[in-house]
Amino acid sequence: MNIMRYLLYIVLLIVFFYSIFYYNQKSGKETVKLNDSLNNNVLFEGVVVRIEKSTNHAFGIIMLKHVRSSVNEFNKQIKGGIYPYRITGDTAELYCTVSVDRRLGDSVKVVSKDLTIYYNPQKSKEEGSLYVISDPYNIDYVKENTVFK
Repeated sequence: MNIMRYLLYIVLLIVFFYSIFYYNQKSGKETVKLNDSLNNNVLFEGVVVRIEKSTNHAFGIIMLKHVRSSVNEFNKQIKGGIYPYRITGDTAELYCTVSVDRRLGDSVKVVSKDLTIYYNPQKSKEEGSLYVISDPYNIDYVKENTVFK
């Protein structure tokens, strides 16, 4: 009888780990698909004029005085998340991890197709990652704290 119980535990354990593996694999494919949407030829540069940090792992909003861009406006919607930036006229917001090193007056360059944010590119090699925001907490944070309402 004890052997049957152990076999049941082993089968349940295998099913559990397979479920986790399957979920992670599916989730990874969806993330890649979402981030493929960033291959959209959006490039922009600006100067940091406002920094808002959430309480979720340094996620936040960096507001830029928009200097130049490949597009005058970007406010597209995406199923499963939100784009990591928004541009309207001479203002841009970047939704990303906000380093403790980030300061007002920093220059920022975003190259969407490379999934990269360059900080102070004329004097530094510091880079950040660009990705579609899919965490519900971060999406709510952006909706509550964006200047674009």
